[in-house]
Amino acid sequence: MVITAVILLAIAVFLGGYLLSYVLDQKIPPKAIVFAHGTAAVLGILVLLTFALTTEKHHKHWDSFVIFSLAALVGFYLFSRDIRHKNVPKWLAIVHGSVGLGGLAWILIHILH
Repeated sequence: MVITAVILLAIAVFLGGYLLSYVLDQKIPPKAIVFAHGTAAVLGILVLLTFALTTEKHHKHWDSFVIFSLAALVGFYLFSRDIRHKNVPKWLAIVHGSVGLGGLAWILIHILH
């Protein structure tokens, strides 16, 4: 189940990097990619939550769940600005992406260790 979450979150991170290039170039991101990014991230977080609530394993990945949830909160804010045709702050988009990428690295370190 964790592997499924990691795959979904990795897809979200990859798509997020693509979207970040649009933000940094001050272009309008493609909505299909925005929705795919958000959907992959939310599904990955939900799978991670389901794992944490149902597993008997010692490490339930609550730390990763918190990291990705924080990134998701910022992502919802960025999305709300985007759909209202307001500029997305570049610095906040970079922070959002950094937290997501850091969360992916964090969970991969724990899985591979």
